[in-house]
Amino acid sequence: MEIKETLNLPKTNFPMKAGLPEKEPSILNHWNSIGLEQALLSRMGSRPLFILHDGPPYANGHLHMGHALNKVLKDMINRVAIREGKRPAYIPGWDCHGLPIEHKVLKDLKKNRSELTPVEIRTKCRESANEFVKIQMEEFRRMGVMADWDHPYLTMSFDYEATILDSFREMVKKGLVYKGVKPVLWCPQCETALAEAEVEYEDHTSQAATVLFATPESGTSPENTFIAIWTTTPWTLPANKAVAYHPDADYLELSHTGGEDSGPFSKNDRLFVSSALWTEEGSFAGLGNLSGGFSIVRTLKGEDLAREIPFVTSPLTGARVPLLPGDFVTMDQGTGMVHIAPGHGEDDHRLGLLHGLPVEAPVDNRGRYLQTLSEMGLDEFVGKPVMASNEQILALLSSLGRLISHSAYRHSYPHCWRCKKPVIFRATPQWFLSLSAENLRQRTLAAIRTVSWIPARGENRITSMIENRPDWCLSRQRSWGVPIPALGCSDCGESFLDNNLMERLVARTRKEGIDFWFDPEQAGEIKKGVSCPRCHGQNLELERDILDVWFDSGVSHEAVLKRRPGLSWPADLYLEGSDQHRGWFHSSLLTSVALHDAPPYRSVLTHGFVVDGQGRKMAKTIGNVISPSEIIKQHGADILRLWAASSDYREDIRLSPVILSHLVESYRKIRNTFRFMMGNLYDYQPDFSGTEDSADPLDRWILSLWEGTKGTIIAAYRDYDFPAVVHHLSGFCSVSLSALYFDMIKDRLYTEAARSPLRTGTQKTMALILKELLLLIQPILVFTSDEIAENLLPLGLLPSGETDATAWIQGEAYPPLIPGRRDETLEKSMEELLVYRQEFGRIIDDLRKKKEAGSGLDVEVSFITGENTIPGAWKHFPPDYPAMFLIVSGFSFLKEVPEKEEQTILAMTESQALPGAKWMIRRASGTKCERCWMVTPATGDNPEHLPLCHRCFPIVQEAKRHEEGSSNGA
Repeated sequence: MEIKETLNLPKTNFPMKAGLPEKEPSILNHWNSIGLEQALLSRMGSRPLFILHDGPPYANGHLHMGHALNKVLKDMINRVAIREGKRPAYIPGWDCHGLPIEHKVLKDLKKNRSELTPVEIRTKCRESANEFVKIQMEEFRRMGVMADWDHPYLTMSFDYEATILDSFREMVKKGLVYKGVKPVLWCPQCETALAEAEVEYEDHTSQAATVLFATPESGTSPENTFIAIWTTTPWTLPANKAVAYHPDADYLELSHTGGEDSGPFSKNDRLFVSSALWTEEGSFAGLGNLSGGFSIVRTLKGEDLAREIPFVTSPLTGARVPLLPGDFVTMDQGTGMVHIAPGHGEDDHRLGLLHGLPVEAPVDNRGRYLQTLSEMGLDEFVGKPVMASNEQILALLSSLGRLISHSAYRHSYPHCWRCKKPVIFRATPQWFLSLSAENLRQRTLAAIRTVSWIPARGENRITSMIENRPDWCLSRQRSWGVPIPALGCSDCGESFLDNNLMERLVARTRKEGIDFWFDPEQAGEIKKGVSCPRCHGQNLELERDILDVWFDSGVSHEAVLKRRPGLSWPADLYLEGSDQHRGWFHSSLLTSVALHDAPPYRSVLTHGFVVDGQGRKMAKTIGNVISPSEIIKQHGADILRLWAASSDYREDIRLSPVILSHLVESYRKIRNTFRFMMGNLYDYQPDFSGTEDSADPLDRWILSLWEGTKGTIIAAYRDYDFPAVVHHLSGFCSVSLSALYFDMIKDRLYTEAARSPLRTGTQKTMALILKELLLLIQPILVFTSDEIAENLLPLGLLPSGETDATAWIQGEAYPPLIPGRRDETLEKSMEELLVYRQEFGRIIDDLRKKKEAGSGLDVEVSFITGENTIPGAWKHFPPDYPAMFLIVSGFSFLKEVPEKEEQTILAMTESQALPGAKWMIRRASGTKCERCWMVTPATGDNPEHLPLCHRCFPIVQEAKRHEEGSSNGA
């Protein structure tokens, strides 16, 4: 037998290389083959339910990194719930209706809406949504996300569509729904109203103009009087119905002094502007480059100005319009006067309602001026796109002597989320959910205060949105969705909702879906028995607008949590991106309070957006997009999950190839930590008797350190602080274990007798840490933890009687906290010793660089203290510990440097850890043991003169006898 054969070298099938892209699919197949979800449900039994309600992504394309971050966070939280002793019931969902899917279908078909019937569009949209539900489901499953994939919720399922209608019906019964004409965000390209959550604010260049409104008497005397307004939407001037001022603001009356370049002004013309916007140089920004000056005549309050000049003339239409007080008028830019078009702005509309102004928006669905402009004498604009007409309107104003100046104005402006084009505010007849009826706004604000918002700033954000939002526009002018079941009377023009009709629709929809509403041949049957509530006529038409898709997803708590067996309402948690304060969190809250006077969730957690390494939004035009499938294909899903867990998801999350490379390295260290432990447990005989842990100080220290780290990790999991979890897990693996503990125990693992108390005690320590550490990495590294658990089974390292490694690792609770393991005195002593170890490490590294030593085993160390006592923490450890701790062939404490030293001194270095002490490093005397590599004078001093030390010789002899006995037995 060769000496090397008696080394206890690691023996395990757990590979060094991860190969995750190849291994993970086979693990997924294994989960499917054993019916993992049902196995876990059986294992979790009657545990308390935990409901994380899934916000549905749109089924209109492959997944992006935002989807991946969101679903992995949800999965980790559900797995934390299992560790907490709960039973998560996670139903994945998809948003299947609305503009995103209809837009994609028409784009793929290269068709306009007018080329297809609504039923044809709906059929194609359903097919497309079904296709992408399947695609996204497989992409989510590939990430290791645990869910009830066999029973997802789809907003286009018949039962769900019926619930949407029924929820709408209940709100109608409560008096919360009405039809009105008011400005809404409108996309001319998509020809539909949009919710605030369906617009994106991007930089946009508008034409800002300072325009003159003259008093009705101007032009009849040598002196004219003007009010100056400033606008960034000249195209809305044909719809002007008033001018607003701030009643408490100071305004200046100016008199024109004349000049060669006076623009539209003549000498002694009067002009009124805000005093706050007047400069010391005697002008205001809206005057442009006019050389003619103005002098101040007087200052007066806005309300006094309105008494003197109650009316002005609209410059394009010549209409006589009033000056009205408006608290929303600001003095930070422009002139302090605002032109009011009630059909094209929220503030304008509210002011118009207050004063009885007509609400007119002479613009069609495609954003073009209507024929009504001919009645205003503006024939040249009829049929022209409004936003492209600004230049022509400015030219007309200039020719009329009503334009002072204009310039390009760069500002943030709403754009459609699908076509990315600028939108307009346009008053149209729409169905609305009233926030004032039944005190819905105040009840919703009260409900917000009962919810736990994570982070806390989310409460202020959604509170502000509910406080300031207008009534909810429920109408959408599309085909793919649940219709607003309204009827229009052709005789009297009444538009109405009938409760009996809606009840019939709900019942029929639950059986066959709602497509029949869009089939012209079904109209007669649908209207049967219904008459107009105003004129009692029966000449009725079915309205074709659909409900806002945010209403669809907003009632998911009703369709899923309230109606599915085995679930509960409200949800324990909603978790989505921070933009959902104005999206799904918002719509869910309003519908829930409207239906049940309570929020649909107990807690709401938000995460940021995924950006590139430089903090930029990911975009194909920049070329910085990284897809989840790319990461999984190259590195594996566990690396994707480690990225999600490592990131501070409460802020925007960065992702780049460099960041991924760091994560791969972190993963490698964690994996190698497990590999080392498993490799050195190949011959361990598990002890389930509950006997005491190892008495060895090094083992007790690492167990104490782990117990503290374990408690910190569990606390971080409970706070959903995944970056802290990864930080402590990674640090414990790479530093406490790999760099320190493993380095110091290699000698005993490889060279002690296989059944020696020292080696088996250390093996027991590793086995304890291995299983507990494995349970704590599992919510993050689901595939790796499953692979390790499967390798533990043949080693007999699972708990007694446990035969299903996958069910154990996925369904087990947290490892118990064992306070008795903590030994803070020992930890403090080890901290002191580690300072000495670090100091010695620098010395031996320097000797290696000089090629005066190959390793610590080539030297003997003396620590010269100047005292007869052993310093500090060293005295609490056995005499042989310093050599083991520093991994050297010999160690001694000396009071002083010997007068004569026969051994070669390699270094004499002052200690920084203990001022006044010195390190004396000598070349070790003796011969290297071929088994343990220790250099001792006694090497070879044995009956067989083998090149072995006193410790290794009996171990080799025992191994020989065991081999010979086995051979004879054979």
